[in-house]
Amino acid sequence: MDKTEDDCSELNISILQLPTRERLSCMLNAKKVLPSPENFPRDWRGLCTLLNYTIPSGCDPTDPVGKIFKFCENKVTIAHFVNCLERLDRYDVADEIKDMIKNDISEYKKKKFSLANPGPVIKCQENDADIITLDDLHTSNNNLPFTRYDAFLLFDDADIESATKVVQQLENNYNLRLCLKDRDLRPGVMFEYQSIIRLISDRCNWLITIVSNNFLNSPWNRFIINYTQVLAIEQRVPKIIPCVFGDCMLPPELKCYVHLFFNRHHQFCDPWKKLRITVSPYSTDILAKRTDVVEDCKQKLETIIDSTCSNKIAIEQKDDDKIYKEEIQLPPKNNRNILERIMHSVGNFSNKIAHPKSNKKRKHKKMAEVSTL
Repeated sequence: MDKTEDDCSELNISILQLPTRERLSCMLNAKKVLPSPENFPRDWRGLCTLLNYTIPSGCDPTDPVGKIFKFCENKVTIAHFVNCLERLDRYDVADEIKDMIKNDISEYKKKKFSLANPGPVIKCQENDADIITLDDLHTSNNNLPFTRYDAFLLFDDADIESATKVVQQLENNYNLRLCLKDRDLRPGVMFEYQSIIRLISDRCNWLITIVSNNFLNSPWNRFIINYTQVLAIEQRVPKIIPCVFGDCMLPPELKCYVHLFFNRHHQFCDPWKKLRITVSPYSTDILAKRTDVVEDCKQKLETIIDSTCSNKIAIEQKDDDKIYKEEIQLPPKNNRNILERIMHSVGNFSNKIAHPKSNKKRKHKKMAEVSTL
């Protein structure tokens, strides 16, 4: 691996060919009892932990390593993958596939630079099980990741008119991406139910169901509903949006959900708007409205601040003018007024002192008159 260290650090595990992948699956799919020195399971479970990936239930349970390759091949380099094997204490696997990785890298370079194959290397062939929808053919041929959908639309054939309304409203007016079995599923795909389960669990955010009496009579629709409920419980996220366009009896498994009734008219409820916000809460028009609201709030706040500052300046100016006028109206201070006040206070004090003496003289005169009598 010394000669190909640079290639391993640059190339993803998507270039590994089928024999290498089958060898890895054979050695890592079996569960190990003893953990690694870092306390990771020494099998595909520890590999999922190190690669930050969780395998949804119901999807390829017999080949978890193959599932890891399908969803991590464009994100993980060969060097990082080998490093994860070493951290899991699986040096036996790293040594086993070392020569196989060298051969895969050389084959990749031959295909990439050969004159007979000037186009880009196609990772997935048309008969690959990963290509489920017609959009996958385009993305695989252009070396792009597989398409993700906002919701999978599940309905009965008798409710095609209601399904058409949903498709036109969400795709044409709201620019959302829906997945329909009859429209988007690639012809020739084997095991239709497995392909739809993979789409719902791995590549669709929601399951929109058009609930009607015809819909409830289909065992296939009930199976998809029950599977999606289990998937939502395991992933701890809501997955089902029931939509009602006509009068029908709601099944017990759907009574716990909040329904969207398109056959009822209420001035405070717009079911299309609620459906759009639920399926895609971060759509561009909503963000634009929120941006406009924020800008309006900023302008109002700036207006309030400016008016407050101007009022404060006007009040301070009035206070300064009032103080100035009061200072002007004060009588002028004069030294003569001060002397008169001092003389007046001294005179009052002298009068207070003189009164007691006159009272004593009067007492002596009265005593003398009494003694002569």
